[in-house]
Amino acid sequence: MGVEYKDANTPVLILHGGTANSNWMWFQAQALVKDHYVVSIDTRGQGRSPYSGFTEMHYDDMTRDAIAVMDHLNISKVAVVGWSDGAITGLDMAMNYTDRVDRVFAHGANAQYNLSIPQYGTFKQLAGSDVVARDEDPYSYANLSPTPDKEEEMNDAVVYMWETEPTWGADAFALIEAPVWIVDGDRDSSITRNQPDAMASWTPFAGQLILPQVGHDAMAEDPTLFNFAMRYFLEMEYDGQLPVY
Repeated sequence: MGVEYKDANTPVLILHGGTANSNWMWFQAQALVKDHYVVSIDTRGQGRSPYSGFTEMHYDDMTRDAIAVMDHLNISKVAVVGWSDGAITGLDMAMNYTDRVDRVFAHGANAQYNLSIPQYGTFKQLAGSDVVARDEDPYSYANLSPTPDKEEEMNDAVVYMWETEPTWGADAFALIEAPVWIVDGDRDSSITRNQPDAMASWTPFAGQLILPQVGHDAMAEDPTLFNFAMRYFLEMEYDGQLPVY
């Protein structure tokens, strides 16, 4: 967990994607840290968080972890910026802890596990892939984790979660009371376009943004564009779930 700068703005909780770590969203943290209280978590069993005390991964558990961190830091409400599994967790928070979530910028989420099959390789191959060779990457699981010998178990647990969760429909998204932007890249090969379309239509008054010429890792592929959209959303004034222009 990383915590940086505190001021009067609503704290921002940054949540990364599956099998990754908080460094993947470094550009977003750095863009916000000058004028926000930024909390960045390494999800359970991933990054700097040990794979210990559990044998399965579930989005509901990740959601409870995020709420526990907020409680520990005496934070009553956050704006969530989530990528992939982090976006799913942010939406889970908005569904089940409505009074703790100010708004959610959800990039690369999916509502139903069986409607988004990666177009390249299998989930197992996706979980084991890195931008840089592991022995060259100081931020790989092997180099960050306090339980580096658990990498295969962690990958297997995340893959099983991807293959079985989430299972949300319109009723789940109708529970959301906070402003939400459903965001994806137009070249996302992990999330099929029907998923953001469905989530945006099911979430009351949600906005939908398809970022051009980027994929699932848009926050790292084009951080300038991603951060502009992120900050625009975070700074927008809302009356309930409706934007005030």
